[in-house]
Amino acid sequence: MAAKIGAINWVIEISLLGGLVIFAKLPSWFWFLYTGIGILCASSFYILHKTGISERFKDPTLALPHLLIVCANQFLGLFLLPQLNFLFLIRIIEGAAYGLFLLTVRQYFILFLTFAIGLAAFIIFGASIAFPTSTLAVKILLYISLILTIGRLIFGSIYLDFLRSRLVATNKDIKESEARFRALTDLSSDWYWEQDADFRITRFESGRASKDLPPEMLIGKRLFESGITVKTPGGWEAHKAQIMAHQSFRDLVLHFDMPDNHDLYISVSGEAMIDNDGVLKGYRGVARDISEQKRADARIQHLATHDGLTGLPNRVMYNQMLSVAVQSALRYGGSFAVLFIDLDRFKFINDTLGHEAGDQLLKEISTRFRQTLRASDIVARLGGDEFVVLVPQVHEKKEIAVIARKIVDAAIAPFLLQGQECRVTASVGIAIFPDDAQDELTLTKSADIAMYAAKEAGKNNYQFFSAQVRSYALERMALETNLRQALERNEFTVYYQAKRDLASGAISGVEALLRWQNPELGTISPAQFIPIAEETGMIVPIGKWVLRTACRQNMAWLREGLPPVCMAVNLSVRQFTDDHLLLDIAAILEETGMDPRLLELEITEGLVMRDPAKAVTLLAAIKKMGVRLAIDDFGTGYSSLAQLKNFPIDTLKVDRSFIREVATNASDKAITEAIIAMGKTLCMTVIAEGVETEEQEDFLRQNSCDQMQGYYFSKAVLPEEFATLLRTHHAIPLPEDSSSTQFPA
Repeated sequence: MAAKIGAINWVIEISLLGGLVIFAKLPSWFWFLYTGIGILCASSFYILHKTGISERFKDPTLALPHLLIVCANQFLGLFLLPQLNFLFLIRIIEGAAYGLFLLTVRQYFILFLTFAIGLAAFIIFGASIAFPTSTLAVKILLYISLILTIGRLIFGSIYLDFLRSRLVATNKDIKESEARFRALTDLSSDWYWEQDADFRITRFESGRASKDLPPEMLIGKRLFESGITVKTPGGWEAHKAQIMAHQSFRDLVLHFDMPDNHDLYISVSGEAMIDNDGVLKGYRGVARDISEQKRADARIQHLATHDGLTGLPNRVMYNQMLSVAVQSALRYGGSFAVLFIDLDRFKFINDTLGHEAGDQLLKEISTRFRQTLRASDIVARLGGDEFVVLVPQVHEKKEIAVIARKIVDAAIAPFLLQGQECRVTASVGIAIFPDDAQDELTLTKSADIAMYAAKEAGKNNYQFFSAQVRSYALERMALETNLRQALERNEFTVYYQAKRDLASGAISGVEALLRWQNPELGTISPAQFIPIAEETGMIVPIGKWVLRTACRQNMAWLREGLPPVCMAVNLSVRQFTDDHLLLDIAAILEETGMDPRLLELEITEGLVMRDPAKAVTLLAAIKKMGVRLAIDDFGTGYSSLAQLKNFPIDTLKVDRSFIREVATNASDKAITEAIIAMGKTLCMTVIAEGVETEEQEDFLRQNSCDQMQGYYFSKAVLPEEFATLLRTHHAIPLPEDSSSTQFPA
């Protein structure tokens, strides 16, 4: 709009000037002179405006160029028609009014110089030019000029009033916007800051006063010279390179070590302030307190690398520290040790007293380990009841042995859990870098293998990793691998060992004993593979297979016309705690058709004493099915006569350890006599295991022991051999309530 008005004014004024020159018969150079002066001044004014000198006047099309042409018209009219001086006065007032409204002092000074130059030109050239007498055409042009002047004044007044109203509205909008912005900044907890060209803080403020970071701590200082720590990659050097290049930056993290020993973190972002000449005026930006975020990040990192229950480093952090220890030992030499710790009997306490008691035990034993170890030693919890200790700078094995012994002693001290005194022990395996392994994984595995060796050695001790231990571990691994496939490959065989009645000499029963023949490993002793099967849980399907095979074989002997005998089958700990035990027993009896009274299940003394209440309930349910129950290896546990009478037991089997020297050792004699007397008192059948000599058999017969079992009478044999033995040694008759049972032919 403004540009169009300016252009129209230019055309009108130049046309009027051209008409005066033509009708007044002035030289053409006169028109070109003043038109050229106007264009030159307009160009100069436009250049000055674009370069930033004229900041007040925003539209160069309405001001100085137009006024220059107006001035040229006034001077021409003054010389041509002196009697119209009042018109010239109006035009001059018009020019002055435009100047006052639209020009700065500097622009007005330029206009004044232009008037002076124009006046001097007319004085110089006017004296030498003979201007003709005014004509009617000249008067008409001057009157038109007067009309245009009055119209311009009226229109200009309206237009200026319009501009003023728009300016007022614009100023109001700007103030409202500033008020909204100020209100938002007052609500914000961010800081707003500015730096000068020397990068010194000149302004640092926030809508909310901060006690953590007073502005006076930073005003007048350069950030990189104020002792503040930067947490951004590259540090202060990278930041200084950015600001020297006038680049913007974001999320520069600064760490303030505050006087009250708490850490303050702020995130700073900023941009350069550049003027029109490209000169740096400084920087401005915002800063935000991220201390809570940093603390939250630290907490998350802690949870990711530490055990939530004990606060110890977890497996992730242990692996990181172990990797650092390996790299350090490889670079600088030296050695260190890894101690793998497993708590013995923890599962029993956790299952018996509950997870809360188990968690309390883990927290207390973690505290004991920390107090026992040196400040330089690192203890971590891998999970469950497994811990690991990293001992740096090992010089001799005896140093590690002392630490391991302290750990074992710390673990065995009693715990008070839910008002009960409980004890656990620790099995510790030790591996040393670089003697036992040259990498993290192998080192931890070696310590784990040594820990299992400590368990095999009776628990509550420590073992160093060695070639022998490794060989044992490899053998155990091979056993476990083959054991998992033994059932499918039909590698198991059930042998049968007869029980002999000491009074009559007849066979009183038989015990099913499992044997394993592997094509690669050969014959494996039950003492080797039964603990592995128990530990891995494979004993449950294996035990179920033994029970089914023994019952089928007993029924096969009956079909061969042999007399019925009671079949004894061992139950393991895992089988006894299996939820499907009762269903499995009933299903096998139904499947094979064997009378339940011909089945006797043997359980160990320690098994029933783990949870006596639960054991009584389960044994009563088995007894209700008609199955006989026997306590195996009696005398090795902690049961008393008062406890034993609560269980529905039919048979006591005296452990072989008492029978071995019963003929010569007074203590074994006394213990065996007491067990026999206890069994008789409770109306139980007493059987002695491991009878291998005539002297042992005579002693048992003299002390009224009911039955014996051992190599002296018969070793464990195959079914065909036992059938032959049974034909030559008739079985004692079953009780009357069982003898009437009809068995299949």
